[in-house]
Amino acid sequence: MKKILLVEDEENILFAVKRYLENTGYVVFPAATLSEAKACFQEDLDLVLLDLNLPDGDGFVFLDFVREKCSIPVICLTVRDSDRDVIRGLESGADDYIAKPFKLPVLKARMETVLRRAKKDPKLQSVLQSEGVILDKNLKKAFIDGREDELSRKEFQLLCLFMENPGRTLTRELIIDIVWGLDSDFVYDNTLSVNIRRLRNRLGPYRNKIQTVRGIGYRWNEGEISR
Repeated sequence: MKKILLVEDEENILFAVKRYLENTGYVVFPAATLSEAKACFQEDLDLVLLDLNLPDGDGFVFLDFVREKCSIPVICLTVRDSDRDVIRGLESGADDYIAKPFKLPVLKARMETVLRRAKKDPKLQSVLQSEGVILDKNLKKAFIDGREDELSRKEFQLLCLFMENPGRTLTRELIIDIVWGLDSDFVYDNTLSVNIRRLRNRLGPYRNKIQTVRGIGYRWNEGEISR
């Protein structure tokens, strides 16, 4: 059964949505405040329904809190339906934005769409697998043929980026921007090469999954393995 965190301070809406979803097969954890939402939060949730107007803080604060921890889908439920708020919500990482008032069957349909998309999208999956390489984004751990491999923070971020984008050629500039973020201006090109070499060594028999695309960058090849 799918587990839903419902963050809503209006008692009538909280009761109605919770009851409807539970009657249609969901497990619902209710929270009426920002502090309650943080206390109820767990990384094995399937979806968060988030009201942006909370009595003890802005719902965007909780959206940032979730996004710092994991990739659980978030749907915003709010009366704040201005273009500015919708754009802010989507740019902050919300997967959908539903304005109040809404009909419960429509909410359920939108939830199911987001959940289907999350199931298919590697970026929204907490555990990624490519043959014998398994990466758990929540636990921040990587396993090679069932054995845990202790990666450095940058090695883990690189592996995560590659496995979220199988078959896609990633430029060196893009990789540096994503992995090093605000420090990217101070990262030398050779720094990336060194980290890629170390990661390949960590991958052992799967080292050739990271392919060099000459003059451009790197690509994760799902079908490449050498023993």
